[in-house]
Amino acid sequence: MKMQLRSFTDTLAWNLFLLTLGSVVYVIGYNGIAVHHDFVPGALYGLAVVGNNVAPELSLPRWYVLLNVPMFVLAWKGVSRRFFFLNLYCMLTTALLTAYVQCDFGIRADIYSAIAAGAFMGAGAGLILRTYGGGGGLDVLAVILNRKYGLRIGVFYFLVNALVMLTALNRFSPDIIVASLVMLFISSVVTEYVLSLFNQRKAVRILTRKGEEIAHNITHVRQQHATVFPGAGGYSGINVDMVLSITDRLRLRSLEEDVFAIDPDAIIVVENTFSVIGGPLGLRKEY
Repeated sequence: MKMQLRSFTDTLAWNLFLLTLGSVVYVIGYNGIAVHHDFVPGALYGLAVVGNNVAPELSLPRWYVLLNVPMFVLAWKGVSRRFFFLNLYCMLTTALLTAYVQCDFGIRADIYSAIAAGAFMGAGAGLILRTYGGGGGLDVLAVILNRKYGLRIGVFYFLVNALVMLTALNRFSPDIIVASLVMLFISSVVTEYVLSLFNQRKAVRILTRKGEEIAHNITHVRQQHATVFPGAGGYSGINVDMVLSITDRLRLRSLEEDVFAIDPDAIIVVENTFSVIGGPLGLRKEY
């Protein structure tokens, strides 16, 4: 059942669905809230907003597409075809939605609007990032720069957003810039939260003298994966094992009960994981 679910989430249809839903949520956050307060979003969409403010005769969707064109031209041979075309689909979908989805949530206070817009746009970005594609040309460029020069993707987007805000300083009031920064901060927090909702896995490390028995229980009874690392107590020098396993929060409590039933003196260390990639636990995103 888990293999079937993972296979479904890797299909083109599921990825297109998430890209479409993420684009809709993102554009609703901008067109429904941010645009009514002249907030400046981040990344290439933010540069398009600044460009539209400079030359309004060219609509925002057209600015967005035009700024993406050189990115995709550079990226044609730099990333996988799947990643390229999914990004292209997301970019075109976002541009079309920006042009035709018009709404107003009626939130008038700038601070409330910044929070609400950031929440919507962050949720949309989080959904997009859960796919095997991305949010447009900048994602592609970020991957290429990371591959060729080792520039971290987070640093790249920080530099881009700094450039967006510096460019916007000449066109927007300081109040708008500050509110836009609040929106970007909320958006980044919500993006991380949405990503974590799709990944409820826990890394469990078990320190025990009965490593083989616990590993057998995990692999044969619970049908999960486990790795045993032999070790020794730092003070006592007694031989102990560290059993590493990945589980989810729904099965964590039952795992704890099984471990203590086998070894009441075991020590369990549980850590939240942001991402589990590789092997049967999580397929790697191809760029």
